[in-house]
Amino acid sequence: MRALARSAGRAPAVIAFLLLSLAAHLAVLRGASVSGWFSPSVPAAAPVTVSLIEFAPPPTLAPPAAEAKASPPPRPKPRPRTRPRPAPRAAPEAAPAATAEASASAPAAAFDADSFWAPIVPASSAQEGEAATVDASPAGREAEAAPARQAEPGAAPPAAEAAAAPTPEPPIVVAPQSGSVRYRVHYGDPADGNVVATLEQSFDIGADRYRLHSEGRAKGLIAWFYRGSLVQDSVGTVSAQGLAPSSYREQRGDRPPRSAAIDVARGEVVFGSGVKREAPPGVQDRLSAAVQLALMRQSRPALFEAGATIRLPMLGSSSVESVGWRVLGEEPVTTDAGVVQAVRLSRTGSSEDDPAIDVWLALDARIVPVRMRITEPSGRALDQVLATQ
Repeated sequence: MRALARSAGRAPAVIAFLLLSLAAHLAVLRGASVSGWFSPSVPAAAPVTVSLIEFAPPPTLAPPAAEAKASPPPRPKPRPRTRPRPAPRAAPEAAPAATAEASASAPAAAFDADSFWAPIVPASSAQEGEAATVDASPAGREAEAAPARQAEPGAAPPAAEAAAAPTPEPPIVVAPQSGSVRYRVHYGDPADGNVVATLEQSFDIGADRYRLHSEGRAKGLIAWFYRGSLVQDSVGTVSAQGLAPSSYREQRGDRPPRSAAIDVARGEVVFGSGVKREAPPGVQDRLSAAVQLALMRQSRPALFEAGATIRLPMLGSSSVESVGWRVLGEEPVTTDAGVVQAVRLSRTGSSEDDPAIDVWLALDARIVPVRMRITEPSGRALDQVLATQ
């Protein structure tokens, strides 16, 4: 009876302890549900179902020793109702140092149409995951800085582009000189000795003006069929581009003369018949063309490699056409003064009725050809070779 009374006296204390424990659990659960609203990334704790039956006293009271063993654990301290801080976001991966430096150094400029349409600089060839080789030499740093300078408005082109730009052709040097030469005109091959005419050509080249004169006369039996003479005159100016004819005149025997006046400033040529044509820069007449080629060969020898073609605009009877002179290579020419080393150029007519013309230019400082051959479509040829008398 005394033990039963002692157990009944402790029942209120056990019930009070169980109520306090239940209140503590409810407080913890309420704090977890409140913190879940402020931590959306952290899932809320699963609800806990609490049954009062589990904490009810057993129907039969155990002896005191059993009560000591079944005593509940110490009451946990309630958690403070503090608002949890949101979890910090993951920091972005660090950009490469070179990219960061380039972004920091690039100034914010207004839209520039010229820079927008500039050529795109190729990206680096280093693939992702591979170690890029960095050149720390001054030349390497200059190469890395070149694309950035190219993208900036008004920046100078890279050294590679400047080196790739075409170099201007050297000027044509025309030394003041004067003199005259004589040719023998052969019918067919000069070795056959069929001389049919003689031709004399004089030249007077000053610092800024020039004059060329040529006169040929038939000789022997041919003189009975070709009376009179063939006279040609070319007058013009001298510049860093060589000869620039301003007038040309040609007369064959008793036939009416042919003439052409070139207005270099207006880029126009007016023929004696009244026909007007455009005169491109560097246009030459029938007499000045051979001298202009000789001057070009002396000042620009790289243009006269075998197989190359040199184009010159030339005056015709009433038109202007671009004539191509193909370089055939070097050949010796036998003259009265001995063998002269020369380079041979060949012109093919633009139509079947045009004659083919071959000219041999001396490799020395002469400005007149040492040989010239004119071949008609029928196969007849007149070949003039430099002579002493």
